Amino acid sequence: MLWYVIASLTPAVLIAAAALWGGVWPVLALLSITVHVSFMDRLGRALTLSDRSGRGLTLTLAAVHFMLLPLGVWAIGGAPHLEGLDRALIFAALGLFLGQISNSNAHELIHASRRLPRRIGTAVYISLLHGHHVSAHLRVHHPAAATRRSQFRAQRHGVLAVSSQRKLGGVSRRVAGRQRAAGAQNGA
Repeated sequence: MLWYVIASLTPAVLIAAAALWGGVWPVLALLSITVHVSFMDRLGRALTLSDRSGRGLTLTLAAVHFMLLPLGVWAIGGAPHLEGLDRALIFAALGLFLGQISNSNAHELIHASRRLPRRIGTAVYISLLHGHHVSAHLRVHHPAAATRRSQFRAQRHGVLAVSSQRKLGGVSRRVAGRQRAAGAQNGA
């Protein structure tokens, strides 16, 4: 459990330090979310989490998310003590943290059996402007996954990648056809 805590919270601490003080902290923050987390991912593959300890970490990460998000926006958007390079490094580190850790954590939380963690996961997704994913994932993906209702299921004896490409290609052709028809109607 300790390795998961270190891998997920070290970048958060360094991003907060980068936002508050600048200097060497933005570089350390970016290195922590790239090099350090990659190393910890390889190290932690053999570790297991219990439901109790894992839920505590997911709720802690959600609280950290709601502290880092406004702090990061302030740092990137106008903290007077930061230079342009500092802001760019914080932008990259914060973006990776939100995309890799907060997004994954929110996904874990929306699958919780208790209501409060599910609501917190939903709030994290909403703060990432990805709130629609909650209902799409739980009400469309899960009921249809691996069934005939799934849009991306392979044809009988088919290959999923080929089937998905065909489905996506069909969607693209239909959208392009509609755009051409709309353009013709508007005299374009």
